[in-house]
Amino acid sequence: MKNFEMTGSNDLLDNAIDNFSGKHHQFLSGEGKGVQMKKWKPFSDFVLNRLVKKAEIINPEALLPTDGRPVVAIASHGPNIAWVPLVGLVGKFFIENGYGNIIGGMYPHKALFLIPGLKGFYKRVLGTPTDVNTVDDIVDLLKNNEIGMTGTAPEGANCLLSYDEYIAPFRSKGMIAAAIKADTSICLLAHQGAEDWNIRADLPFGWNVPFTNGLKGINIPLLPYKKINRYIALCKRYKPSITSTDLKNKTKREARLLLNIEIERIRAEMNLMTDEVKELMEKKTVKLRLAKPKKMNPYQRKMIQIHNSLFPPDEAYA
Repeated sequence: MKNFEMTGSNDLLDNAIDNFSGKHHQFLSGEGKGVQMKKWKPFSDFVLNRLVKKAEIINPEALLPTDGRPVVAIASHGPNIAWVPLVGLVGKFFIENGYGNIIGGMYPHKALFLIPGLKGFYKRVLGTPTDVNTVDDIVDLLKNNEIGMTGTAPEGANCLLSYDEYIAPFRSKGMIAAAIKADTSICLLAHQGAEDWNIRADLPFGWNVPFTNGLKGINIPLLPYKKINRYIALCKRYKPSITSTDLKNKTKREARLLLNIEIERIRAEMNLMTDEVKELMEKKTVKLRLAKPKKMNPYQRKMIQIHNSLFPPDEAYA
């Protein structure tokens, strides 16, 4: 696929081959517990061919289970379906680099399962562990290495709302708790580009709704979804400040307070990553604009021709 680009070091990729043997290990696809990443191919091909002109993923090696532990990806949701090209990029990276046998899966908002046929699609194609219903179930799945890579976009239904920060407050925190309790590797993902599919209807004068953590409006999808020009995703490994040991023997209240502190750190880091991606988008847009030849109307072209014929350049410098 010509519109896909991967940027980053090959060191982690090489280490992954040596330490995890992802290219050779045969994982078994568990019904309702994830699917092999190569089954994401129809979804990835459709999204990256039909919905995006140019897609780029930076440092995707951070998604690989290089140390033998599964990776939990915490991704920015973005407004409405801004996350869709990200999943396509992740699937394509795993497949094209020989990690298609790794069991993967993603956890969408459960409201999507109310749409007829969509639950089955997620289960068969995107590896949603539909038979895993609690945080403890997810922890067991990760600890037993039954799944190599999973993730979610914890903003959840807040993707329908507009906040001061691009990364909305998290509604679905269970996957972060499971990642810390299972001592998995954590990868944060931020992206930009699909904002063209959305318009933000914000309150005037920069007002916010009081006591809402920065709520200032709603996101309205622009249908039908047109093909966006450029999409960039950035991946970074994240080391939490707490581990499963820190949560052991804690009361529910103490554990919840520790996790909430970590969750706010993650959200802050993802907002900073989003700023990086926005800056990259601006630089690439300017570079592309400068590279394009300026168009001139026929009259301007004729005047240049007349000027050159009347005042030819000195031959010594031609």
